[in-house]
Amino acid sequence: MADLAKPNDTKPRKRVAVIGGGCAGLTSIKQCLDEKDRLEVVAFEQEPYTGGLWRYVDVTEENPNPHSSVYKSITINVSKEMMTFSDFAIPGSWPTYLHHRKIVQYFDMYAERYKLKDHIRFSTKVVEVQELKDEGNRWLVRFHPVTTTATTSADFVVQEEIFDYVMMCTGHHSVPRYPSFPGMDPDDLDAFTGQQIHSHFYREPNQFKEQNVLVVGLGNSGADLAVELSQGQSPVYLSRRTPVWILPRWLLGKPMDHFITRFIYMLPAILVQWTLMFLIKLTFPKLHPLMKPKHRVFMTNTVISASLHERTNTGMVVPKVNIKRIGPGKRVEFEDGSSLEDIDTIMWCTGYQVSYPTLDPEILSSSSGGNGDNQAQLWKFMFSPRHPNIAFIGLIRPKGAFAPVLEMQSRFVCQVWADRSLTPIPSPDQMEEEIVKEQRETQKEWGANHMIQFDSYPYMDKLAKRIGCYPSYSKLVRRFGLVEGTRLKIEAIFGPPFPMFYRLVGPHPWMAVGDGKALPGDPAREVIWGYRGCKEYQGSKYLRDESESLLKTGA
Repeated sequence: MADLAKPNDTKPRKRVAVIGGGCAGLTSIKQCLDEKDRLEVVAFEQEPYTGGLWRYVDVTEENPNPHSSVYKSITINVSKEMMTFSDFAIPGSWPTYLHHRKIVQYFDMYAERYKLKDHIRFSTKVVEVQELKDEGNRWLVRFHPVTTTATTSADFVVQEEIFDYVMMCTGHHSVPRYPSFPGMDPDDLDAFTGQQIHSHFYREPNQFKEQNVLVVGLGNSGADLAVELSQGQSPVYLSRRTPVWILPRWLLGKPMDHFITRFIYMLPAILVQWTLMFLIKLTFPKLHPLMKPKHRVFMTNTVISASLHERTNTGMVVPKVNIKRIGPGKRVEFEDGSSLEDIDTIMWCTGYQVSYPTLDPEILSSSSGGNGDNQAQLWKFMFSPRHPNIAFIGLIRPKGAFAPVLEMQSRFVCQVWADRSLTPIPSPDQMEEEIVKEQRETQKEWGANHMIQFDSYPYMDKLAKRIGCYPSYSKLVRRFGLVEGTRLKIEAIFGPPFPMFYRLVGPHPWMAVGDGKALPGDPAREVIWGYRGCKEYQGSKYLRDESESLLKTGA
């Protein structure tokens, strides 16, 4: 296995363009640097900073359509132990659930630790990524600097460079998706005359505190905004197509996601579903009639919210069924025949379209179908079958923490492009066959509106096995000995699947910089036991808050 990480100077280095400097972009740069003997990375970020959508940006007249979609109060719905990258732990002293400012601070610390910003061209907008089929499927990237003085396209000096590979790390949270209901078009005679706003542009509740607000959509954003807007004097109405299971952040005194272990996936699904439904009903014993799901948990989308059921039970959030039409005036009619007559604002929490305007749309499609709003024809949600030299990092909706999934995707891609993957990727025809099969399974499990959704941990395990970093029992015993290897394997099965398990063995284990006594994988092992509450490791230097020392220059 060690051969995977050995330098091989006989192969020329390939140039990789990383488009985007958010979470996906940062970890993609890091994985390219891990393969620096074979890959040379250049990243492009149109903002003067990293952080992507997690960096809060106000909606202003000067910037009416910011890249960021985060609102002032947003806090992640996964625990810090599951959210962390695998080789740089979120400090143990930080809160369990992190505010967006802490997320950005962590990304800045990660970038500073591995000197990632040295490889980013900030304030640089990519305008086109074009495949050069006559040059071995290399890629032409056109870009220009972002300035405040340029006002038209003619004012920009467009530059271009050629790369062997491209990693698209811009995600899919930039183009809001709106539903289609009668009355939405303001030019209609019977149009809705109140305000319509997508959650992408929401920042704080003050401007809505004297209004009657209807929130449409029951995902995590819809639940969060309904709760936040209901803190005023007027109730908030919440319209949804189908009731969903609301999961608590905490269950039996532990973070909810700490119960999602590898062992859970070994059990019959119905046993897990009934057990979890029983525990949820103990946590939320009383549900509003319109909030009671008719399906078992995990049979479709789920939502995490600590307060939504409480707000519905106090009458401050009033559930409604799906909309039939909006307008005339401020009227909204629902499919059950009920209506509301004085809605000032409709808040559309209806997700985003898949949009990559710098690319030929054909790249996201294949002979098996088109890309649509909620799907893309990508093998393992990364590779286009007919365009193997481009990879999409983050075009996903994982059920679980997103950061380690993006990290595993970029690790996998870099291992493939560096010719170090244990298993070669399939042919284009085989990829398309697998895509069709996987999409059938996804639609059956999650529904047609969630075609880029999947369970994080089985997905990461499959990729880890292909590149050799899965924590198998034989590898753990070989590396850590019989006793400790057995302890770690038991923990890997029955404990929370912390990302650090993927840095114990295989290519690029977490190394202790400047510590000659520590062996590969030791830092990951210490963090695993520290996160699990072992007193011996809770003071580990790998769990300390190094924000002051790392960010002393204001990074």
